Amino acid sequence: MAQPTGRTVLEEPDPGTRRQRRQPARPARAHRRGARAAGSPPGPEGKRQERRLAAERRTFWLVIVPAVAIALALTVAVGAAIRSSDDGGNGARRGAGAGTGTRGTNTLLLSHRGADGRVDLLVLTGTNRRSAAILLLPTATQVEVPSLGPTALADVPNDGGESLLQTTVENVLGVRITKTLSLDDAGLSAALGKAEPIPTELHRAVAFDETSGEVFAAGSTHLTASDATQLLVHSQPGSELDRLVTVQDVLDGWLGQLRHARVARATVRADPQLAALVAVARSQDRRTDSLPVESVATGGPERFEPRLKEVARYVSGAFANARLAVGTSRPRVEILNGTGAVGLAQSIAGRIVPAGGQVTLTGNVSSFGVASTQVVYYRDSARADAQRLLGALGCGVLKKADRALGVVDVTIVAGADCYGTGDSPGT
Repeated sequence: MAQPTGRTVLEEPDPGTRRQRRQPARPARAHRRGARAAGSPPGPEGKRQERRLAAERRTFWLVIVPAVAIALALTVAVGAAIRSSDDGGNGARRGAGAGTGTRGTNTLLLSHRGADGRVDLLVLTGTNRRSAAILLLPTATQVEVPSLGPTALADVPNDGGESLLQTTVENVLGVRITKTLSLDDAGLSAALGKAEPIPTELHRAVAFDETSGEVFAAGSTHLTASDATQLLVHSQPGSELDRLVTVQDVLDGWLGQLRHARVARATVRADPQLAALVAVARSQDRRTDSLPVESVATGGPERFEPRLKEVARYVSGAFANARLAVGTSRPRVEILNGTGAVGLAQSIAGRIVPAGGQVTLTGNVSSFGVASTQVVYYRDSARADAQRLLGALGCGVLKKADRALGVVDVTIVAGADCYGTGDSPGT
């Protein structure tokens, strides 16, 4: 045998074949049992020995082997029963959600757009086999939007469509969104109509900005689909955070109705995307929260900013299975447009945010005409993140900067090799 450096390995004899290893032991065993010599006729003692060995073989194959097989089958059956019990009887519910095509949390971003195209209702829901979470996002929340800079969530679809709204919410929360559903007045009323009348407990009296006086009194009531739609989307005097109290009251009533099989089936037939909301309704452990924000003095309309540390803590608890970066922080990413193509940063963000990147800065290079897309990292600890983002882009080269940059971990300089027109790679 070879001797590895620094170790002494003794040579061992060749063990030979299995048959060769067995053969030397047989004469000794035959000698101990008084077996006859080779070629000699069997005596009385030899015949008894042969009969005893034959009986032992029959016992082994006819009794012992079947008994072992039965014991193994029982062990497998008991193990399956224990696993089923540990699932808490949720096997059927888990199977019902398997059609989502994702593992872990099934997330739905539900929005309503008014006649002006602005978002006035934005709700993120998530379910797994044990729990559900509902997050109410104030639409006046101002966030960083690729190519647009700080923008209120209400205005994002008008500037970049539903896909940009999804990317923006994913970027802020660090949560993977598996479905997005945007409804207008008719769509929202149709969905609610399958559950009416909706028993609702209003915790505060409700008035609308365009009306004078109280429209809905506090307390128990039964809402029509039209009433529920108004309460969910109409602006009210005071802060949007106060309005979200009413939104939660109506959602609680709707979810209560969705627990009934007849209502759930009719709702899903009307819009299959609402199956995710039915899953939330059926969850035994459900929490509802508003996005942690703080008010920003702008001198104009009400604006909020997310409290990012609180958002991160909330997401790690409520949407743990849907986080875009589990166990590590997301790399901060800067996107620079090197071609001048319109919508370029948004196209890139749509690829790298689901891959775990957090877009914090966007802009242009000093002069357009960049030929080759570059994914630049500044510290060795960020190389793996940069490599992952390069893979998500599907084009470009990886480079390390000669000096560190404190505000971001990775910079993507988009060139004409992949993004000559602002389209996705390969188009």
